[in-house]
Amino acid sequence: MKLQCLLLGLFLFLASSMAEESCDREEMEDTICSLCAQRSGSRLSQLGKMQVAFHTYMSSSVQISSLRVNKTLVYDRVETNIGNGYDVTSGNFVVPENGVYAFHITTVAKDKSHCSVQLVKNDIVKDIGWADAMNHNDRASSSTFTILNVKEGDIVKVRVGTAFAGDILESNQYTRLSFSGFRIV
Repeated sequence: MKLQCLLLGLFLFLASSMAEESCDREEMEDTICSLCAQRSGSRLSQLGKMQVAFHTYMSSSVQISSLRVNKTLVYDRVETNIGNGYDVTSGNFVVPENGVYAFHITTVAKDKSHCSVQLVKNDIVKDIGWADAMNHNDRASSSTFTILNVKEGDIVKVRVGTAFAGDILESNQYTRLSFSGFRIV
């Protein structure tokens, strides 16, 4: 199949260089990829679907005294936001297109602190993590990885769970409080 696509590409290149009108390289590549995808029925035919991925983190540590049950955690640094689903002002990820998505949360508690966090979809809890350094001076990290079937307009976010106490959720040059996700299919 790859050889056929390569030969087709070579033919199109030679034909375009001999023709009075020429097309640009990008147009040729799109045509070749489109023809190969149609012939092979491969995953290339899914390229028309929207790509969605985001990665956010908190730029500084959070004082646990500022938290309350069900408070949405707002991750203020956005590294990636393909599809523009993450809203840095609200902390909400608004699903831009139906599909199956993967979400990841990392939470770090420091020195006799602990906190549970919830991944929620339309205010329904889908996963829970608990960073527990409650009885010792050290760091404790919690990480969740959740796969959800979501629809356009659904809201996915991270919020504080029912268990939290102590001083600090740590986010700095050593560790980060983060929230990320991407569309699988």
